[in-house]
Order: sequence, then structure tokens, then C-alpha cells
Amino acid sequence: MVESSQPPSKQRSLPAGDDRISQLPDVLLLQILSLLSTKQAVVTGILAKRWRPLWPAVSVLDLDDESSPDSRHGSAGFAEFVYSVLLLHDAPAIERFRLRCANPNSSACDIATWLCHVARRRVECVELSLSLSRYVALPRRLFNCDTVSAMKLNGVFLNALASFSVRLPLLRALHVGDRVLFGCHDYLVKLLSGCPALEDLVLESTYNDACGGVVCAEGNFELSLKHLSRAKIGFSWKERCLKSMLLIFQALSHVRCLSLSPCTVACLKHATAIDIPVFDKLIQLEISFGSYSWDLLANLLQRSHKLEVLMINKESQKYAKGQESRWIHPLLVPECLLHLKTFCLREYQGLETELDFVGYIMQNARVLETMTIFLSSSLGSEEKLQIRRHLSILQRNFETCQIVFH
Repeated sequence: MVESSQPPSKQRSLPAGDDRISQLPDVLLLQILSLLSTKQAVVTGILAKRWRPLWPAVSVLDLDDESSPDSRHGSAGFAEFVYSVLLLHDAPAIERFRLRCANPNSSACDIATWLCHVARRRVECVELSLSLSRYVALPRRLFNCDTVSAMKLNGVFLNALASFSVRLPLLRALHVGDRVLFGCHDYLVKLLSGCPALEDLVLESTYNDACGGVVCAEGNFELSLKHLSRAKIGFSWKERCLKSMLLIFQALSHVRCLSLSPCTVACLKHATAIDIPVFDKLIQLEISFGSYSWDLLANLLQRSHKLEVLMINKESQKYAKGQESRWIHPLLVPECLLHLKTFCLREYQGLETELDFVGYIMQNARVLETMTIFLSSSLGSEEKLQIRRHLSILQRNFETCQIVFH
């Protein structure tokens, strides 16, 4: 036990009720409140008079119908709370507006009104997570806002985009989550074409049941995303939508980091070699699939001249002996292998074609520094040991490359 060096009578103590946080300047208190949900920020007004006028000046609004003060009264209580917050809020701009409305009984009209309001208040970041069991027509004003720089959508319908154009000149980050419904790829192309400054794109939704519009049928649209640097594509297309898929895929040609999901890879199998664009800036490629898509992978490597990082995520597959698809060495070694420094392969099963591919990478990627192999969890101890031996034999001829097993 550490004893104080001062006599008991000399020790300093805080007076009862002393509140040092409240003595901080407004700018610091506003930063503290911006880290809380709007409900919590409002409740701080109960603590002391010093806090009461502060929360309306917070530039972040974080509204959740499951944690609002009146959530016990259902959607009506939450709506009343949101209207009160928006009425009293007086910050010069809204830095971030997050709305989570899980209650399917929430009024679609109320939600649209709130979104129009924040768009007029120079909102910079919008995060929406709504209930798909109730259709909410997202307002035109939200998609024609000069200040929005980031947008994250989940649990929403994009069908409203059919009735108006999109203009988001400062939008740099767009995340279309896995719970986004769109009736046609036309709406997605329209959304992307209205974001000329886009740098970071995530597309995850696979809901396109009613697709078959002009883009999918004719493919005579133009889409340019020349500032796009990072893209994660998880959309699923039907075969009749191949033109729209290729239109969007070809617009990714300027990215530095690209991630492709299994459903997207499955669709790209229908693409020919000339459908794959040249990725003249691509540094990192992550590709995931259920079974190896060697032709697609070879085409991507041939068109990614500056690739430094290649990550392959494969689901475990069961093949009869000799039935697995085979890696065929390209006639010309892809130029990217002259720059490849990092290679990662997940769910390695020790198939003959896998060993052949890994050997090809090691033989031709002369500046390769690290090869990481994640062995399949379905393998037994003896099988894993055998794989390590095989790959160790390969490594002897390529001393610059270190193999790491997991």
C-alpha cells in the first residue's frame, strides 16, 4: 500500500459536488458530446445548467429508435423526439447524421422529411439503416446535395432514383450495404454517374429481382469514375444483366485496391478477355470464390501491370481425384509478377493445381517477399505436414521468399 507523503491535514481533496468537466471550455465539451448518441447528449442537460445549452450546438446527430428517450411509446414517441431535436438543433452545419429506424411502423413521410431537413443543413456524412419491411422513398434533395462527402445506406430502396437525376459533386465515399433493394441496375448506374468525385466504393447488395432496364438490355451508357481509388464489389448479377455488370466493372479501371466477392466472380466468369479493363493503377487485388476461376484470375493478372499484393480467398471444395479445374500457365508471364511482393492464399487444400499455381507464382515473382498460406481446417495433421514439406521443397530454389503457414 502506497502512503501519501503529505500529512493528512495537508492532503488536497475535491469539494463535494465539484465538477471539473463542466469547467472545460465549450469547444472541448462539444467534442465530448459529439462522441455520444443524441439521446445521451440531450440527457446531459439534466446534470447541470452548464450543459443544457450545449447539445443543440453539437455537429453530430446520432438517432436510434431503439434507444431514444421515448422508445417505450413506439414510433410516435421516436418521431416526436426527432422533430424536437431537429427544431432545437442550431449548429451551423451537420457533420454527421446517423439514423437507425428499425421499427417497420415508422412513418415513411417523417423519415423523408428528416432527410430533406438535414440536406438543407449542409450535412456532410449520412448513415441510414432502415427497415426493409416498409418502403421509404428517399428524397431527391438528399441525392442533390452539394455538401455530402460520405454516404452509407442500409435497409433502403433505391427505386426512387428512377424519377430524378443524381448530383453529389463532393461525395467521396459510398457504401451500399447488403440490405439495399433496387429494381434495376439503371438506378445504380444513375447513382454512380452522379458522383464524379467518388474515391471509395463498397457495393454489397444482391437484391435485383426486377432488373432488366435499358442499361442491362442495351449497355449504351457511359460511366466514368476516374477518381476512384478503392472498391469492394459484392453485387450479384443475373446473366441477362451482364452488360450493366461490365459497364460498372470497367469503370473501376483506375482503382488502387480492388476486392471481388464470390457472387461477383461467379458473374464475371461469363466475361471474355476483352471485357476485362486494364487496371493501370491497381496495387492490391483481393479475390474470393467458391472454386478456382483460373481464366478470370489469369485475365486479371495480365491486365494489372503494377500489382504488388495478391490475396486469394477460397472456400473449401470437395473434388473427385483429377476433377478439379486446372491452372494453365499463360503464354506470357504477366508483367505484374515483376512487382508482386505479397501473396496470400486462404483455404489451401493441397490440390495438385494449387501446388502448380503456387510454384508458378514463386518461380516468376522474383521480388516476392512474403507468401502466406492458410491451410484448410478440413485437413488432418498428416495432410498439413505433407503440404508443408512440398512447399518447403519449392522454397529452397527461391530464397528471397518467406513462406508463412497458418
